[in-house]
Amino acid sequence: MTHKKRHWLPAIALAAFFLSSINIASAASKFSDKTTAECLKDKECPEHILNRISTRMGALDYQAGYPTKDTVSRLYDEMDYQRAVLAHQISDNLVSYYTMNTGPLKAIKGAKMGDLILWQDFLDTKGIVLTGNDTTVYGMVFMDLAKNGPMVVEVPKSPFLGSVLDLWQVPLTGINSNGGTFVIATEDYQGEINLPKGAKLLRSRTSIAAFFARGLVMDGDMKAAIAAVKNSKVYPLSQIKNPPKTKVWHASGVEMNTISAMNPNEYWQQVARVVNFLNPEVDEDASLLISLLKPLGIVPGKPYNPDERQERILADAAHFGWLMAQAISFAPRFDGINYYPNTQWEWVLELDPSLQNAFWRDLEARTNYYFQATMAQPAMKVKAIGKGSQYIRSAKDADGEWLNGSNTYKLNVPADAPIELFWSVTLHDFETRSQVQNSTNKAAISSYDKLQYNKDGSVDLYFGPKAPKGKESNWVQTLPERGWWVWFRFYSPKEPFFDKSWQLTDFELVK
Repeated sequence: MTHKKRHWLPAIALAAFFLSSINIASAASKFSDKTTAECLKDKECPEHILNRISTRMGALDYQAGYPTKDTVSRLYDEMDYQRAVLAHQISDNLVSYYTMNTGPLKAIKGAKMGDLILWQDFLDTKGIVLTGNDTTVYGMVFMDLAKNGPMVVEVPKSPFLGSVLDLWQVPLTGINSNGGTFVIATEDYQGEINLPKGAKLLRSRTSIAAFFARGLVMDGDMKAAIAAVKNSKVYPLSQIKNPPKTKVWHASGVEMNTISAMNPNEYWQQVARVVNFLNPEVDEDASLLISLLKPLGIVPGKPYNPDERQERILADAAHFGWLMAQAISFAPRFDGINYYPNTQWEWVLELDPSLQNAFWRDLEARTNYYFQATMAQPAMKVKAIGKGSQYIRSAKDADGEWLNGSNTYKLNVPADAPIELFWSVTLHDFETRSQVQNSTNKAAISSYDKLQYNKDGSVDLYFGPKAPKGKESNWVQTLPERGWWVWFRFYSPKEPFFDKSWQLTDFELVK
């Protein structure tokens, strides 16, 4: 699948953009401690008191202390630009999750919301999915709570890990191998809800919610992993006496794009769509986002039709918002984010998503994760020996240089990896944040693969445009001149992972 690359601004346009819109080149604002009357009396009036103020966005003209029409216009343009950049950061995880619904529906003829999308032979590089991997069986069902009312999710006992989330990607519940029955309704739903025996009621702030499932391959039993996802049921509570069969669509090998649009105009169209699923009356986050978007011509229930000024500002903000999010995500400035001291390995998740207010309102920590991934779970921050999964990531080599697809690197995985199930390392592209789309259609390698091990039980993995001679089984192909990064996944981690008595070293550049 050929991915449509970002519409990068030309160099000249970028230069003009930084000077006029970002406005970092001019001096800081100059203000006097004296009132205007005092300045006039002492004949020491700074120039800005009468007709001009020097600011980060250049000189602003005033008349008797009031802004000229041009100054007012420039101030509102700057204000709306800053609103749009903030709105981009706040809305990106909403859009990226919603496109995980619309992407498969566009790619699979006949599929509709409420159907189960199943990657029955694992996800491969043809599917653009944020930090997707090819070692667990994925399944997803998006639920329209406004149209169908409360929905039921039934999960049987099985080798399973999953969750139910609202459109903000806030987890409403985690689901493990014990399964369970769940009823999902909106926060403001006032109708009667008769819960099935043993069911748990979940409330969603958004009118769209999602059921995400992962079937785990235990002892090579692929059929059981598929069944764990496929045997789950999703249907309206109103049909509980005669539940309809959940329709299943196979998605492995299907070319699809499930990430938010790279084109600025398309991105804001997606934002204009998702705000219709928010409820500002019960959701402060929705209220904030909607207030930021209103001056930009994006209003729930109204068509997306920005004027020329709004469209220009939105385009600039989408470009810069993406660049800011990339920096926050791949060059984080948090203390203690490195998992192994003095290495490039980082935690994938800075905050605990179970602490909703702390997590959700720390915009930088939130952006750090959701720019490159989806569906953070509280279990990702819990020490559970022999259960669940843990993830760390790296985008740099031992010298602190970005991993480049033109080079060849070696990663040594020491013997006795601290896992009860398996480990895997998946390569993701800097731009799509999805599996690297190489000619081998394989962007990951794991302990399930037939690898060549060293005498000490460790294994050397290779990443580059061509396989080192004789190391084909231990190699993953990269794309020249394109940056990449990895998630290293530990399934059912043991104590040495948590106490760090077992550690990965950094990627080593092969000379």
